Amino acid sequence: MEVKSEKNLSEKNNLTTVPVTAGGLDPLNLPKGKGLEDKTYIEQFFVGLLEGDGTITSNLNSNKSNSIIIRIVISLNNLQENVTMLNKIKQNIGGRVVIERKNKYVTWIASNKNDLTKVFVILAKYPLLTARKQCQLDFVKNCLLEKDIGNFLINRNNKYSNKKTFLEDFAKIDKLPLYFAPWLSGFIEAEGNFNLVLNEKGVLKGSKFSIGQNDEIHILNWIKLYFNSNNSISKDKPKINGNFQYYRLSLYNAESRKLLFEHFKNYPLLGYKNVSYKKFYDYHNI
Repeated sequence: MEVKSEKNLSEKNNLTTVPVTAGGLDPLNLPKGKGLEDKTYIEQFFVGLLEGDGTITSNLNSNKSNSIIIRIVISLNNLQENVTMLNKIKQNIGGRVVIERKNKYVTWIASNKNDLTKVFVILAKYPLLTARKQCQLDFVKNCLLEKDIGNFLINRNNKYSNKKTFLEDFAKIDKLPLYFAPWLSGFIEAEGNFNLVLNEKGVLKGSKFSIGQNDEIHILNWIKLYFNSNNSISKDKPKINGNFQYYRLSLYNAESRKLLFEHFKNYPLLGYKNVSYKKFYDYHNI
């Protein structure tokens, strides 16, 4: 079971892109301030959250050795804001929400045929933008099409064999997907950090928004484009025996902050990350 990759990623995934002006704001003209109620927003936000904090898995059923279990999972710290967010996803998309691992995590799960079908339809409308998740999705699709345990056992360790090709294809895309703004809020919910540096008197000395990625430098380049940033993307020293490169982007000037604030006004964070964002916002605006 070979997982194949197309050369033209935009065409393969029906990835519609648009030119971006400075800030790239509001490409879909979604209703402002209605993120919690807008189903389209929830779906696009969900894709970004899935890419940052989720996983698309296929495993053998421990009770029935002749079947393969497909699960799509998002697991977060068990905080009320995250519970509310995942329940909102459940209401709009499906799946179930459980508290697990000694009450430390809240987890959204899609595992039955109906819920998985809903997620696959969403991912067809709003394709994945990271190579790692695209590899996971392609492998799962092949498991569904070729329900052969032998092929599954042989190929499960090669599910990321096309990651390099996907990364090369993504790097060629220089225009942002139409759904990038809501997707980005979901992705930042998972991966972004809002940092404040205070002195001993509690006075703000500095601040920055930062986000990092393993190998997926195209995501950081798209974020730079979206927020009209000239900041450089840094590259960490490779870890011993590491098989990936870690990249980091930090935004800290006034123009980038202005665009950040405008973005989250239109495309709000829905989970606990909004708590740290509000502290970041208040220090600059109160």
